[in-house]
This record gives sequence, structure tokens and C-alpha cells, in this order.
Amino acid sequence: MVEVVYDEKLLIHFFQDSLSDVSFTWYMRMDNTKIKKLKDLVDAFIRQYKFDMDVAPDRSSLQAMEKDNKESIKEYTQRWRETAARVDPPLLEKEMINLFVNTFKAPYFEYLVESFAQYFYDLVTIVEMIKQVIRLGRVADSTEKKTFPFFDLQLKFPERDSL
Repeated sequence: MVEVVYDEKLLIHFFQDSLSDVSFTWYMRMDNTKIKKLKDLVDAFIRQYKFDMDVAPDRSSLQAMEKDNKESIKEYTQRWRETAARVDPPLLEKEMINLFVNTFKAPYFEYLVESFAQYFYDLVTIVEMIKQVIRLGRVADSTEKKTFPFFDLQLKFPERDSL
């Protein structure tokens, strides 16, 4: 294993294998003629992604997150949890649950608010159950507006002259 530490080409290859998504695309589009050593690659990577180190997520950015339409509940939960792990100071379990619940819209939000999950993993299980119940049609997807019956009442007020 000691020989590998000094093999620059192999280390660059390992670095490339560790990339995914946007960072991999950046690597593939990069001008390889400027990369002679692993240090050159590391410096280029830090220049490109330093803003991620400078702009750490906070509690308000967690609460502003939303599940993408194409994203499964598990994918969203994982993305949210990975972001939450970067918040400093670290979140308490109860705070993490409250922030996560507030990222959901109806009908999830209504049921999650009523849940008494003490641990984050319990909350994830509840979200999965809500999704399954909606898919089975046992709970209506309440994206349509709900109205209350008392809005239809015609209230009659006495006229000014009769007072």
C-alpha cells in the first residue's frame, strides 16, 4: 500500500472515482493539460468548490428546503439529513424533527404535526406510511382548497337607521 501513496497518476484516478454528479461533470470538462500532480488537481477542486466550505447551511436554509417532484421520500430525507449534518452548531434531535416537519406541504404536514415522533428515524417511517396511505387512496391528497361551511352563511346586520 505504501507504493500507492507515491503514485500520482493512481491517486488522480482515485480522486476522479470519488466524484459524482456536478463535481464529476466539472472534472470531465476541466483542462487536463494543467494537471501535472495531485496537488494541482486538489487546488483546482478547492478553487471550484470553496464556496461550499464558506457557505455552510443554517437552520433557516434547512427549513426552506423542499422535496423535488422527481425525488422520492427517501432521497429527499437523505439529502435533507446530509445538509442538516453540516449545520453548526449541531441540531438537537427535537429541533431536527421540527425543522424537517416544516419542510413538508399538505397533506404530509398536517399528519406530521400531529405525530409524536421522538426520533428522526421514527419521523421518516411516518412520512413513508403517509405516502403509502395516500397512494392507496385512503387519505385524499388535500391539495384542493378546503372551505368551511360557515363561509356560506349570509350574515345580516341591522341597518344604521334602525338603531
